[in-house]
Amino acid sequence: NTMLFPLLVLVLFTLFVGFLGISFNQEGTDLDILSKWLSPSINLLHEKSKDSADWDEFFKDAIFSVSIAYFGIFIASFLYKPIYSSFKNFDLINLFVKTGPKRIHWDKILNVLYDWSYNRAYIDTFYTTSSLGR
Repeated sequence: NTMLFPLLVLVLFTLFVGFLGISFNQEGTDLDILSKWLSPSINLLHEKSKDSADWDEFFKDAIFSVSIAYFGIFIASFLYKPIYSSFKNFDLINLFVKTGPKRIHWDKILNVLYDWSYNRAYIDTFYTTSSLGR
């Protein structure tokens, strides 16, 4: 209940700004956000539409972003898997959950990764030096 009031204030302010018609890109006399949202699009999926290149670019970016998110979820599912899972009956999971020397080596690698990432400052420092060159 403590977060309900601030969220309602943000919702009301957002709706107020949307109904006022503040322009979307802050350039010139373009249509406001609400008009763009409510205006019907007759040739939305028409091939010869002038915005077809924008749709292609949107779908390329969306597929790329969603695939990165799924890859992160896939990695996290192996790193942070539960102790008991109902998926252990499937053969696909049993391929990855094997005991023996490979599993012990994998557990050692995961423990090193967990120990290294325990303090986030080390990761930030590594990111700054590797990508930004500072």
